[in-house]
Amino acid sequence: MENSIKGLLELLQELYVGTNTNESWVIDAKPGHGFTAAIDTINAEQASIPIVKGGSTIAAHTEHLRWSLLFAMEFYKGNRPSSDWKESWKIRQVTEEEWTKLREDLLEAYLMVRDAIEKIQDWSHEYLWKGTLALLPHAAYHLGAVKQMMLVIKEH
Repeated sequence: MENSIKGLLELLQELYVGTNTNESWVIDAKPGHGFTAAIDTINAEQASIPIVKGGSTIAAHTEHLRWSLLFAMEFYKGNRPSSDWKESWKIRQVTEEEWTKLREDLLEAYLMVRDAIEKIQDWSHEYLWKGTLALLPHAAYHLGAVKQMMLVIKEH
């Protein structure tokens, strides 16, 4: 299990922060941008633009990931939080100050989850391992969605 945890943490690092080596499993090694590095390349106005009418924004995806990491943290603390997924999508537009704080809060939430995973000694709870593994495709999905949105937004 130790190797599995190490691999999982490395993949989470790649997805949320990125890589500065030639080795990558999920993202392009160059420029090596994970979610937080990618969103650091746009401003609040760009983060607030839906690319289709009624669609989500990069700010919304960022808030959703932040919210979901804090939701996971509650489980790591031994709590059973109720989920309100609509709540996780409430932010659509941000000011520069809000955008800076949201980006900082996402990175902080990722670091808290990473630290919580590192400290787990007993993985026997039936949902603990599955829920932790689910963090990977969830982050990968939103990273891919946001990178595609950024292509459109930066083009205009």
